[in-house]
Amino acid sequence: MGLMTKQQVKRFWPLGLLILILILAWWPGKPIYLHVATQMEAERIVSITPAQGAEQTPERLSIDRMMTDLHWLAHADRAGRFPGTEGGLAARHYIVDRYTELGLIPAGSDGYLHAFDHPGVEDAANVLGTLIGSNPELPKIVITAHYDHLGVRGDRIFYGSDDNASGTAALLEIARYFSENQPTHTLLFAAVDSEEHGLLGARALFRTGHLNPDDIAFNVNMDMLSRDTDGLLFAVGTYHHPWLRGLVQRVQRESGARIVMAHDRPWWRAGRTDDWTLSSDHGAFHEVGIPFIYFGVADHPDYHSPRDTSDRADVDFFRITAETSLSFIKLIDQVLAEK
Repeated sequence: MGLMTKQQVKRFWPLGLLILILILAWWPGKPIYLHVATQMEAERIVSITPAQGAEQTPERLSIDRMMTDLHWLAHADRAGRFPGTEGGLAARHYIVDRYTELGLIPAGSDGYLHAFDHPGVEDAANVLGTLIGSNPELPKIVITAHYDHLGVRGDRIFYGSDDNASGTAALLEIARYFSENQPTHTLLFAAVDSEEHGLLGARALFRTGHLNPDDIAFNVNMDMLSRDTDGLLFAVGTYHHPWLRGLVQRVQRESGARIVMAHDRPWWRAGRTDDWTLSSDHGAFHEVGIPFIYFGVADHPDYHSPRDTSDRADVDFFRITAETSLSFIKLIDQVLAEK
């Protein structure tokens, strides 16, 4: 392309000058903008946070089974479930045994297992099992929870009870529920590995071609469900898919948690408020255009610390968050089938 003529320069220099002025004005003004946007987002979140949850939450899941799974997965013998370690492999075999017991159909590349490359780890694998819906022609709904954690650092075990033995335990119990109550859509239960290292397991589902985005209707991700942070349960994804807001509001009517639709807005809308759009395995589904909802509690003082132990789980709240996740899965199954 040749140089611009003098006439072209005269025509475009005002626009160039305007762009330069905006850049020079933006740079020192950015911190002020981010501060104001952060304050406005905080006020927005307060305004949409329910004052209280529902008086009653359905009782369809066994909190005793979930707590048994939670204690086992977060036990010291599992040593923090780092991918490829003895504790991580034990957790994987535990999930395979439960899938087998529940009659889930193996949906991996080798039985229930879907192996993938994890740098520095010889044996990383997702655990995938399917329950066939009453209308198997419909695209699948994928339920995810990561079962890995940070392992051992020095002489300290990072037990990973809330993060994410809790989501894994809920996934297993929800799979039990649907094994006895057939859904309309086929459900794929994916206990994914290596979330803590960049969503490697979830991203490998698509990177390897094991899952085709066109065959998936929706993703429900559960990560950190067992700690009561002022009764709050965050539902992430409604900014990207506003049609979900009404569904979350319907679920709120039967949830004892206070569901907050937040932490999914970009920086130019929410300032420095954390955006969790890519913070857990739902991010891999979002990246390939699959709508999602992510249920999880806020970070708490024990997050990613050796204090995240199963004895600190808030049992009553854990039951409520798992039931809330189930309520949403049942509702999205119904709504998508009616479209």
